Amino acid sequence: MKLYYQTLSKENKKDLKEKFLKSKETILFKKANKIVVVSIIGIIIAFISTIFDCFYKTGILNYVLDGLLFIFSIIFLIIFYKIKLKEINKFALKSK
Repeated sequence: MKLYYQTLSKENKKDLKEKFLKSKETILFKKANKIVVVSIIGIIIAFISTIFDCFYKTGILNYVLDGLLFIFSIIFLIIFYKIKLKEINKFALKSK
């Protein structure tokens, strides 16, 4: 199922996103942006930590923890990307 926002052209998407960011309904959007940044940092840390674990040959528990951090960071990244799209779509339908 395509969202209304996804069917718009690039210029309309850009204009709509600018209007959305200027509106007062962006509290969830701003919080989602912060969580997306934290998720990306978590992915980078999991990757670097795995490299160090391989280099220093640590135990299996460290690999499991690195994997969990990576998996949960990816999950949060995907979930909040979808939430951001839903919020923009709601705004697009209101301003239609």
